[in-house]
Amino acid sequence: MILRETLVIALRGLRSHKMRSSLTMLGLIIGVAAVILLTAFGQGVAASANTAVSTVANSITVVPKLSPIPGGPPAKPLTDTDSQAISKLSNVGMLVPSVTGATIGAAGQQNVAVVASYKGNQYLSASVTGTTNNYPAVRQITLASGKFFDAEQSRNGAKVAVLGPLVAQALYGPDPTAALGKPLRLVHANFTVIGVLQSYGASSDNIIVMPIGAARSSVFGYGIGGNQLSSIVVQATSTQTVKAAEAQITQVLQTNHHITDPQYDDFQVQDIGSRVATFTSLITLITNFVPAIAAISLLVGGIGVLNIMLVSVTDRTREIGTRKAIGASDSAILSQFVLEAITLAGLGGLLGAGLGVGMILLTKVLIPLLGSTRGFLATFSPVLSAPPVLVAFVISLAIGLVAGGYPAWRAAQLNPIEALRYE
Repeated sequence: MILRETLVIALRGLRSHKMRSSLTMLGLIIGVAAVILLTAFGQGVAASANTAVSTVANSITVVPKLSPIPGGPPAKPLTDTDSQAISKLSNVGMLVPSVTGATIGAAGQQNVAVVASYKGNQYLSASVTGTTNNYPAVRQITLASGKFFDAEQSRNGAKVAVLGPLVAQALYGPDPTAALGKPLRLVHANFTVIGVLQSYGASSDNIIVMPIGAARSSVFGYGIGGNQLSSIVVQATSTQTVKAAEAQITQVLQTNHHITDPQYDDFQVQDIGSRVATFTSLITLITNFVPAIAAISLLVGGIGVLNIMLVSVTDRTREIGTRKAIGASDSAILSQFVLEAITLAGLGGLLGAGLGVGMILLTKVLIPLLGSTRGFLATFSPVLSAPPVLVAFVISLAIGLVAGGYPAWRAAQLNPIEALRYE
């Protein structure tokens, strides 16, 4: 009963100064909402980033070195034999060999001006890549229209092409479906367009992809000889077997190239896993650091509670004197002001939690309405979870307890005679 009466008195004291109490709670409302919102956004960014990098975390790229160490044996290019040997390794899953470059004219000169043409439209300096049908899966790309060439077309070196969006737009117009089934002239060979890639940035958009056999026979000619490869992209069986796959790839290439001293390796095995780990660590740091910054606003709200409670004690000095004169104990006075502070902070925390949760739910609704199907927003969604909400609310209560403790103690220590004389 005593606790109930004390709480009623505390609420009556807050209601008597509505504007002052509301402004004091505003700091806590903003602080709690900011912590909840930024935590949810941080976790959403981390989840989105992890989704994006997980698709390439087990990716390994093998490229030839441009020049050997002076005095060492001559460098050997990567070949189909190397690709076939790597594909048989136990820690290797999918594999994509590629041959790339600018088209080569009749004279065998690279970087000729006109790469592709259609009915008088000419596109300059596109990059041509000859590869296999596994290219989309390993490279994590999708098509805007049409399809990619299949395994049979890859084996037979069919004269079909998949265009980057820049090439397709320049030759066939802005509609990606307009290019499908149309002829494409490359050097002295005719190809049929069967697909158009999604946009992934200027360097990836300015590309023409075709079966490796067609690229060698009809585009590159003798400029890139025989069975040579520009690169081999490998997917390890899992992120845990990346290092083992690297070791196996290095060993088989050293054997194929007759290399006994690693310093004379004429190839590079590039693993992006370490860079992915560094990126993930950075994202985790940011995710944990941003809510800590937002928590500063909670501290500011706590200072506001402390200030309002000190003012309340001063304004109600005569009331405190009267209550003590008629028998109120120090603990009763202490309880009253502590409860006022906790109630003030609790209401602020509750409203702040409601505001933060509401903004998160609103964001979840608005993001799909933006119509973004690619990029960051395609996978981003704030993560709403109970722990940040509960922690922010409990912290607001703790702030009320701490910020109200000193003013309450000060009120309890007032001498009733001096308090009654206070003007």
